[in-house]
Amino acid sequence: MGPRCTATAAKASGQDPESPRHAAASSSERAENPEDGHSRLVELETKVSSLESEITGLNSELDECRHVIQEMAGVFGNDSIADMRRDMEQMSIQIGLLQRAVGSTPMVAHDPGARLRIPEPKAYSGERDAKEVENFLFDMEQYFLAADVRDEARKVATATMYLTGDAKLWWRTKFAEIQAHQIQLDTWALLREAIREQFFPENVEYNARRALRKLEHTGSVREYVKAFSALMLNIRDMSEADKLFTFMEGLKQWARNELQRQRVTDLSSAIIAAERLADFNLETQKDRQATPSPERSKWNGMKSFRNNFNRGGGDQRPYSQNGSQGGSNRNKPQENKQGAPERR
Repeated sequence: MGPRCTATAAKASGQDPESPRHAAASSSERAENPEDGHSRLVELETKVSSLESEITGLNSELDECRHVIQEMAGVFGNDSIADMRRDMEQMSIQIGLLQRAVGSTPMVAHDPGARLRIPEPKAYSGERDAKEVENFLFDMEQYFLAADVRDEARKVATATMYLTGDAKLWWRTKFAEIQAHQIQLDTWALLREAIREQFFPENVEYNARRALRKLEHTGSVREYVKAFSALMLNIRDMSEADKLFTFMEGLKQWARNELQRQRVTDLSSAIIAAERLADFNLETQKDRQATPSPERSKWNGMKSFRNNFNRGGGDQRPYSQNGSQGGSNRNKPQENKQGAPERR
């Protein structure tokens, strides 16, 4: 069936869009809803007007920004603005780092004292000496306090790094036992007691008590105080009253009377008072040596005169046994009246 026949059939049925009947139907449909089209038109016009007003406002703000930028460029220049931007970026980075550091670390750890260099403790090589052991343990505790080391595991790891010689060999054995779960040394208190038990001399406290009972003030006060303090480091369970009594009994009578006159009540105050006595005696001796007494000056003068006289100094001449000055005249030639020596 050809195209011409198809068009003829469509016109016959009234479906041809160019036919008058189809055009009339379309116009009738548009005529039926005139209000909907008007409302849509009004809505579109409203949106367009709002958009135009927003665009106008944005253009005005953009013009103002361009005007401000041009003024800043005229005052500072483009290079200055770029430098200011870089400075602002660096400042923002630094502020972020400071905020992060303050938020993660307590303020106490950032005081000026934390920037000071803390001296490291002296290493311990395993000497079986009570003073060396106690000094090492004391230095480690002071180091933990100054370096703000609070974790027990860090304390143990730090302290064992300062063990050398025999002490290092001992720690290697203990570390192997720790790895095998045979012993437990995970706190500073346990490690400290283990070091004392291994390296502290036997009967050190008993020997110190015997030496303390025999200690007497025979030399200077300062020497007595030093010896007494060294022995007391090895004695742990002596009461304060016994310490004071033992210290006072070992002093000389004049020093003991002076401390009793000052009414010292404990060992610390007694040691301070005794050291003051030592300083006072030292200054007194210096003053005596610098300013001699009149009797000593007179005696020194007479002694100097005698030494000078015995050496034949000055205008004095030694006398002979017969009392004549200048010695014997037996071998001296006689002079005549003219002054020439007389011949014999």
